[in-house]
Amino acid sequence: MTVDPRLAPDRYARLHASPRGFRQSYVREGDGRPLVLLHGWPETSRIWWRNIGPLSEAGFDVIAPDLRGFGESDAAPDRYGCPASHSADLYALLRHELELSRATVVAGDLGGVVAQDFSRRFPGFVDRLVLFNAPLPYQREAMADMNTRPPADAADYFLRQGNDADALVAELATPERRRAYIASFYTERRWAHPGAFSTDEVAFFTEPFADGTKLRATFANYESAFHERCRTKPALWGVNPTEALILFGTSDRVIYPDFDRMAACVFPNHSGPIRVPDVGHFLQWEAAELLNEKITRWVGKEAPVSVEPKAWVSLGSNLGDREGHLCAAFAAMRAHPRIHDVVASRIHETDAVGPGEQGPYLNAAARLRTTLAPRELLEALNEIERAEGRERGPERNAARTLDLDLLAYASAVIDEPGLTVPHPRIAERPFVLEPLCDLDPDLALPGAAAKVAELAAKVRDPATVRARES
Repeated sequence: MTVDPRLAPDRYARLHASPRGFRQSYVREGDGRPLVLLHGWPETSRIWWRNIGPLSEAGFDVIAPDLRGFGESDAAPDRYGCPASHSADLYALLRHELELSRATVVAGDLGGVVAQDFSRRFPGFVDRLVLFNAPLPYQREAMADMNTRPPADAADYFLRQGNDADALVAELATPERRRAYIASFYTERRWAHPGAFSTDEVAFFTEPFADGTKLRATFANYESAFHERCRTKPALWGVNPTEALILFGTSDRVIYPDFDRMAACVFPNHSGPIRVPDVGHFLQWEAAELLNEKITRWVGKEAPVSVEPKAWVSLGSNLGDREGHLCAAFAAMRAHPRIHDVVASRIHETDAVGPGEQGPYLNAAARLRTTLAPRELLEALNEIERAEGRERGPERNAARTLDLDLLAYASAVIDEPGLTVPHPRIAERPFVLEPLCDLDPDLALPGAAAKVAELAAKVRDPATVRARES
């Protein structure tokens, strides 16, 4: 029997490391900008066999690990499989073993969950994220009009693996039964577009799951979704400031029908979403050439360079739909023809300081590039405030639907009626500094004696300024 060499398990050389007390396997090909490919379930690094070669040839240092308990990686002695555990493994491998300080991550399914947690747990390490067909945090207000649930009958596996894993493994008592179970996700369960996988391809992807101990280890992630005892730490889950390219294989029957719209809410700094018809859950295999091309073009070997001046803006709201006002402000800045490359911080909740009884603020920050002069930019920000119902009165620090402050503009120092740049009270405002730290902790504002992170450390009060994790 002739084996397709493209489906050979040894097509790419296997490397191994043990930075977290178990042997983790990974493939590494190429040289250039680090690009990490994270598989999901029921997958291993083999799902990237159509991507590793082309992307390494395109100039990337491609790293495709097997997550703990998957493929050629051992199950971890602690038996956890929660997103926090996978993130810690990934950081140990990339930072301590491979000595990388930054990387772009491409991920779907469980890998997408890990990538979201990883990018927030280790801020600054993930410079860009390519995300497709993965679980997302539910944002009640922003997603109220979206179809956020897959068909009910598609969730049976999730409930069984999360709540009855041992009994399920006992039923799958032979390698043949285990492989048949995994094969169903590539075929009749309709995760993939019909006919996307040949018989040989299904055999290639199911082979690593023939081992009962390994299969059981891969269920640990599902258990962590239901049971606190199965988590080392809670997942860092919520609106994510990482710059992201979003793709959606629309034939997927297990992911949310409105995944693309939901992902655009979770990642305010997004490109796309790109809907890919006649492609399902396994986009990296089903539409490999498309994904490779999008990664190469969007990520590039180097980040694009712009000569437009940078500016930093502070956002706040404590009236009405606070998060909606902030999202509207980010959208308005992105829509402005002379404002570009808008990057958003996390959202922080802050106790109000001002007259009367006021509710807490939501605060954030934006970094942008613009061809507007400083005063023109300030006027554009004021117009966005007015569009969100901001009414300026004589009382300072009064409650407001939206407050936009121009914090800094390149290296400019301006002191004119109605315009002072940098903003004179940045150093005393933790609700300004904490979001700025998300964006540029090493930023040295003109005239300041310390970097933003150092200024924030002097006034930090977690009791009054709290990063929202959901």
